[in-house]
This record gives sequence, structure tokens and C-alpha cells, in this order.
Amino acid sequence: MSKPSRESKNSSNPQLHESFVLGDYDPIVIEHGKKWAAYDKRGRLIILGYNRRICQEYANDRVRQAR
Repeated sequence: MSKPSRESKNSSNPQLHESFVLGDYDPIVIEHGKKWAAYDKRGRLIILGYNRRICQEYANDRVRQAR
């Protein structure tokens, strides 16, 4: 009899399509459990919330104001 797999059935990585490119000033949005966090290029937290779209829009506005 085979052992059940201990790995999670959901193998998707929320950071898979997020990347950091030098010269790129857009904020990075990452999922933390049920919450979403947006970080600036220096790694500082901009916003933490439950809705990805709201976090992304707020972070984009903050980055534009800082330039």
C-alpha cells in the first residue's frame, strides 16, 4: 500500500510571475496567506490588505507620488 503524499495539492506559487528588474520602480505585490502585501524597490512595506487590486492601485499611486 502506498503512502499518501505529504506535499500540498496546490503547487501554484503566487510569486511565480513577479520579478525584480534593475531600474524597475513598480511595486512588488506578494500573497501572504489570505493577505496581499506591496513592497517598494527597497523592500519596504507599502500596504498590507485582503484585496490584491486595491493594494496594487494604492502602491502604484504611492510610487508615482514619490517620483
